[in-house]
Formats: sequence, C-alpha cells, structure tokens
Amino acid sequence: MKFPGSRNPKHYFPVTHKHSRVHQIDTAEQQHWYLLGLDQLIVDVEVHGKTELARRYGLEPGESVLLDGARHKELMEQIEKEGLMLRVSPGGAVGNTVNNFTFLSGEPAIMLGAIDDCIRPQSPAFQYVAKTPMAVDLSHVVALKGHMAVALTFISPDGERAFAVTPGISNDYPPEAVDEKVVRDSSAVMTTLYCMRDESWPIAQAARRMMELAVENDVPVAFGLGTSKLVREQKETTLEVLEKYVTIAAMNSAEAEALTGEKDALVACQVMLDLVDMVIITEGPQGLTMGGYVDERFRRETDQPIRTKSIKEYNRWEYSRLMRRSTCEKPQKIYSHIHPYHGGPKLLRNTNGAGDAALAAVLHDVVANSYHRATVPDSKKHTTGVEFLTYSSLSRIAQYGNRVAYEVLKGCSPRLDSNVGPDTD
Repeated sequence: MKFPGSRNPKHYFPVTHKHSRVHQIDTAEQQHWYLLGLDQLIVDVEVHGKTELARRYGLEPGESVLLDGARHKELMEQIEKEGLMLRVSPGGAVGNTVNNFTFLSGEPAIMLGAIDDCIRPQSPAFQYVAKTPMAVDLSHVVALKGHMAVALTFISPDGERAFAVTPGISNDYPPEAVDEKVVRDSSAVMTTLYCMRDESWPIAQAARRMMELAVENDVPVAFGLGTSKLVREQKETTLEVLEKYVTIAAMNSAEAEALTGEKDALVACQVMLDLVDMVIITEGPQGLTMGGYVDERFRRETDQPIRTKSIKEYNRWEYSRLMRRSTCEKPQKIYSHIHPYHGGPKLLRNTNGAGDAALAAVLHDVVANSYHRATVPDSKKHTTGVEFLTYSSLSRIAQYGNRVAYEVLKGCSPRLDSNVGPDTD
C-alpha cells in the first residue's frame, strides 16, 4: 500500500524500519486491500471537433442521452464520414475510479459487470480488456450474449462534454453474480446512479445486493450521482439509496443542486451530510468542496485563515480526521474548500474524469486507514478506541483529490495511466 499523497512513507508507516517500535502484523501486511466496483462496463469513444453533430442528435453539454442500436450505428457512420478524431478506451465512472485507485495505492481492484461472451479483435470488448491495467481483476465479470456498451463522448474545443450511450448488455449483469465473499473481503465498494436508472434492470438489483452486503459487513460504500438530469429523474431513488447504504457520496455542483436545490456547494454539502458520512463536490474552475463528520472530542483546528462564506467559519476544523456519524458521541459537520491545483491546467483538453480522479484519491486514503489500522494496530492513530474513516485530515484529503484531478485534467485521457508525481511549488 502506497501512502496517500506525496508524503514520505517512512514517517507514516514505520512498519519495516529496523528502529521502529511499532509491531507489524504480518498477515495484514500480506493481505490485498482492494477496491470493488460495480459498473455498466462500457467503452468510451471520444469525438473531438464539430459540436453541431452532437446537437443534431439531441446531445447537451454535461448530459447523457441513451441511443438505440440503430441510431448509434447511424451516428458512428456519420463520424467516420466526417473524419472526426477518435480515441477508444475503457470508460465508465466506476471504471475510471477503480483504474485510478490501482495507480495511486499500488493495490488491486475488482470490477463487476457484463461483457461479450465472444470477444473479437478490435471489438469494444477487446479494447476494454486490452486497455485495462493488469491490477484491475476482470475475472468476476459475467459473459453474456450480445454487445458491450459504448459511450460516444463529444468534446468541444473548450473541454465541455456530451454523451451518447448505447447500453447493449451492460444492464443485464445479474444480482446472483455478486459474490458475498468478494464484497465482505473488500476494503471499499463503489457503484453509481447510472446502474440504478431503472429498478427493473438486473444490474440495479445487483447494485442493491452489493451495497446491502457491504453495509452488513461494515465495508464503506461510495456512490456517484451520474448527471444532474439523471438525479432529477431519479431523485426519490437517489435519496433512498444515499440514506440507506452510502458512506461517501461524490458529485459535481450541478448534480448537488439537482438533489438538494442548493446552488451553493457548501450549503448543498451541509444538506447532504444529513444522508451520508462524507461528501465530495467538484466545482470545475471553483475547485473542490468536501464535508464530513468528526466527534467533538477529536476535532483539530486549522492553522490556516478562518473563512466564512454561506457557513460561518466553515473551515475551522478542517484539520480533523473524518469519522462515520454513527461512531461519534457528539457529531459535528466539518468542511473544506480548495481552489484548483496551480489554478488548473493552462490548457484544458478534457473535463472528463476529474471527479472520478478526486474520488479515487479519497478512497485511497480511506483504504490506507484500514490498512494501517490492521498493520500497525498499536499506532497512536488507532489507540483512541474509536475507528476513524480516513487516515488523513479533511484538508489533506481535499489537497490530494485536487492534485489527482489536476493530473487527469491536464491530459487527454479521463483516467490515469501512470503514478502521480510529487507536488511542485
């Protein structure tokens, strides 16, 4: 397990240093600390250039539209005819997050979903398998007759994106395929509202089963909200799922507003914390807002200037490590906001995947906390009698998420393809 962020691990994980006084648990050290993701397995086909073609097919920036097979084929033929630039890669919000987690943590991940039972060279399923890192275990996917899902992503010159999705067999992943042991042994699980657009879908039932098993086994559940349009369409389902299962909710500001009715990200975060233990809201050029809980006994005051916006002195306790609300005797909501790392990339090539990158960093920190608690149980970080949700402070996690999101934003891909380098001044 790599330590979250760019800090020197010898100061935080003194488990192999010969002068360490902290006892190392060998069995925990040998265990794999994996992230489990359930997704509509999908291949992304990026289209750069003419936005009028996207408008002709009813696509709007930031939104996702479902296309049937015939219209998808027609659109692909038009793209080829006009000679627009294409890039094919594995996609999906969960797929992106799981991929990023493996690079950040050095630990494996497992994907659940449906894929073609016959994979042909250069087919979408072939591209998905060939371009997925070896650290992501695909041995638990289910092979079904049909075609894998494809998402056409139209990227405008200013980096805005619009999606056209042909679902194929992606929604047919059955609930009985969710292995209870795989869920129980995971360090965290993740799925999204995309999988629950229709409760009659097998994958929606599978997502519920995975989250139910995770809650029963005290495994943190992360949940992404998809798009603002989807949140408005599925508001009742979203609220019910968040309150019943979710530990960490991730969204952008438009999705937060669609769910809470609040334009202000801090206020939306405050409302969301009545449902979940931790909230991540990406705000584009405004940066990143995060919130969570700490028991009053363990709160730590920031040494940064105290700021007041829509919430008075909102960042006062941002140096605190987060806890689940249920483990707090006197739970207190705490917040942090950070502006884009280095002001954001000088050239914004693609806004796709920034939120997934930030969530991967958060999950890395959450899993690292479990790892350290099992590996070094007598560390002073774990001797309070209370289990924290995160290893780092809320402020530090926000910095880490911001840094990883920057790495994705400055590139062309919606996911990491290498380790994140050290911070620079």
